[in-house]
Amino acid sequence: MRAWLIRGLLSLLVLGVIIVVVCVFSEKSQSTPVKASLATETFIQNYLLNKEGFIQTNITDQNNVYLSESVGLWLEYLIEKNDSIQFKQQVAILEKNFLTKDHLVPWKIEGTKKYLVNASIDDLRIVNSLYIAGEKWKTPFYTNLAKKMSKSLVRNQSVDQLMVDYIDLTNMDDKGEVITLSYIMPESYKRMSKVGILSDEMYEETKDVLLKAPHSKIGFYPKEYNIKTGKYSYDQKVNLIDQFYVGLHEAQWGGDVSPLLQFAKKAFKEGNGKIYGQYDSETAQPIVQYEAPAVYALAILMCIEIDEREFAQQLYSQMLTLRQNQKKSPYYGGYIDVDSKDTHSFDNLLAIIAERRGMNEKVF
Repeated sequence: MRAWLIRGLLSLLVLGVIIVVVCVFSEKSQSTPVKASLATETFIQNYLLNKEGFIQTNITDQNNVYLSESVGLWLEYLIEKNDSIQFKQQVAILEKNFLTKDHLVPWKIEGTKKYLVNASIDDLRIVNSLYIAGEKWKTPFYTNLAKKMSKSLVRNQSVDQLMVDYIDLTNMDDKGEVITLSYIMPESYKRMSKVGILSDEMYEETKDVLLKAPHSKIGFYPKEYNIKTGKYSYDQKVNLIDQFYVGLHEAQWGGDVSPLLQFAKKAFKEGNGKIYGQYDSETAQPIVQYEAPAVYALAILMCIEIDEREFAQQLYSQMLTLRQNQKKSPYYGGYIDVDSKDTHSFDNLLAIIAERRGMNEKVF
């Protein structure tokens, strides 16, 4: 009887130890980044993420300018990295400094001044990241915050069942009448629809605006859709950041992005392995001689979405040539001109999102 009791107590002791070890390991795995930092992330941490937790726009003339765009991109990256700790820290910055009482986000803070107009693409990106994080890390707080922001967007940002580019956050009746096509983010719309905040009508009408947008003869998308006239308009000088954003978003809704893809491949070949920032809408010739990390990053993300792995790899290789790759340099990993110190948070953040997603998807 005594031996049985001793064995029973030992079994309980071992079980208790196992439970404690499992709990400690589980807690540690929740709080420890699963994936190592990328070189560009280290550059961002050292030069763009200041001690208050804000992401500076650059390190020269806009080092006290903080964009909602940067907040959303940083949150998106941290999800790709599975970094719940830094995500929580950035959400605290969002709550304390960016969110209005209506749960919308000013597009820019300069010093202590808030520019009280929003950009719907930034709000939508933040909303999407919060929904993902709430589910991924089982944190209802993130989901509830996403729902509050979603409800405010639908209530205040809508004109005729479509979400406009911006609104004046001091006067909700002052809002735009156009939709920049690159602002339509399917993943956000899908999640708002799933939780019942976005109506089926608004979801389908928005989807139609994007998927029915006519390509130009070269393969370019329109820049805007006017809600009042129901017409699309094109840019003469075509910015490829806009184009690849639209391509990525159309691909996420299962649309046909082959016209833009064929243009990109042709431009890449004719440019001897380079794609430039802007092209003429009629001639399809580059009208600038600069390359932009953000252009390559968005093209990579579009290619990953449609499983164009080989072209994504080629684009990635070229994007890395724009990075500071000297390990001895203090700016190692940054997309920066070392002489002028010219850099931008947008380029660096989009580059690491594309790099991390490509690694996660085993594209490179």
